[in-house]
Amino acid sequence: MKLIKIGFVVLSLLVFSNVNAQEKNSKKGPEAAFAKLDKDSDGKISLEEFKAKPVRAKEGETNKKTVDPEKVFARKDTNSDGFIDLEEFKTRPEKKK
Repeated sequence: MKLIKIGFVVLSLLVFSNVNAQEKNSKKGPEAAFAKLDKDSDGKISLEEFKAKPVRAKEGETNKKTVDPEKVFARKDTNSDGFIDLEEFKTRPEKKK
């Protein structure tokens, strides 16, 4: 009986650790979004890669104004080198007034 209990505990721990690992891998963050945009995997997003991203409105939401991807890119490209690196991608640019 003791052996069955130990087996059950070990099996429970294995199942729990597997589920926990899957949850960690499935979380999407800025790194995953950046990697998806960085088509050539060079560690930076070019304007062409940025413009290729499809813009999707949320369900039931209509876009009242059109967003210019070049303006958004320019705001994100804080060092003006023509590319967005991961750190620039993670930061939220200030809106120009």
